[in-house]
Amino acid sequence: MTMSTWRFINSKMTVAENMAIDKVLLTSRSQGWAPDTLLFLEFTPCALAGYHQSVELEIEEDYCREHGIEIQRRVTGGGAIYMHEGTLGWAIYADKQTPAIPADRNEMYARMCGSIVNGLARLNVKATYRPKNDIEVNGRKISGTGGTELDGAFMYTGSLLIDFDVDTMIKCLKLPLKKLEDKQVQSFRQRVTSLHEEMGYVPDRKIIKKALLDGFSAVFGITFAAGELNKKEIALLEQE
Repeated sequence: MTMSTWRFINSKMTVAENMAIDKVLLTSRSQGWAPDTLLFLEFTPCALAGYHQSVELEIEEDYCREHGIEIQRRVTGGGAIYMHEGTLGWAIYADKQTPAIPADRNEMYARMCGSIVNGLARLNVKATYRPKNDIEVNGRKISGTGGTELDGAFMYTGSLLIDFDVDTMIKCLKLPLKKLEDKQVQSFRQRVTSLHEEMGYVPDRKIIKKALLDGFSAVFGITFAAGELNKKEIALLEQE
């Protein structure tokens, strides 16, 4: 496999911009305005509904407003999630004909998640991929993933738990957990983990991002060059 160069971007945007950027970069890639891209996203506390979900049914709006937790909607499906400073988001925007991308969707999922597994191994965290969209450490979820597509391009995105605030998550989302006994809530806590728990400390973000970049490079046979949004992408983001 020949090496190709992808762009990577470190986002320092608001939560609303982080949600809008998915549509912007997916559109940009589908129109050929930019190369295949990996984006890192950082978050302030927010509750994100899935594309097809009702915010009223899935998110505790009053609690979120009272505690400064922003409410937004993702462009991908799935359930409502809570994101905060302890979460690192990542997303790939690529042409479906890119040579490194498998044509088979399940194989593509496996290789995308395998890249994160490879990156975590560089931090001495032994993770595994559980089809079709979870990454686990000793059977405990450390990252969920999902995606969507537009014309000839696709987006595949995930969130890596660097730290985990389960108490706030339970309070800001309308989860069945609220009706469970304390023992069952504790069981839920034990099904999720974070880099903090696995490593005993919180690594520097630059070290985490470098490990993940190296993981993608190794699995897909690509190199990365740091970049920024181009003029067309900035103009489209301003319209969202």
